Amino acid sequence: MAEPSTDAEVSVTFYPQEWVDSPGEAHDWDKKRLVPAPDSDPVSFTVPREDATDDTGAVFADESYEANLLQSHPSAPDWVRNWDGPYYVRTDDEDE
Repeated sequence: MAEPSTDAEVSVTFYPQEWVDSPGEAHDWDKKRLVPAPDSDPVSFTVPREDATDDTGAVFADESYEANLLQSHPSAPDWVRNWDGPYYVRTDDEDE
């Protein structure tokens, strides 16, 4: 397998979510669940590979703590960096 180039990028997709009331089953009353945010679509942006990989060069796993930290990356859109609700992040290594 070829080594990735040093100028490679990783695609990051940010998925905004919100908490909503659970839909009506008696045992679910007063419980919340996460759903996609209705007014904010997922958005993708790229970051330099070194910003999205661990010490071994492996891309951060989807929805991991490290991947979710990419929300605050300077390459992220302003609204993503300012999002204060729940979310998750998925990564896609463009070199693979």
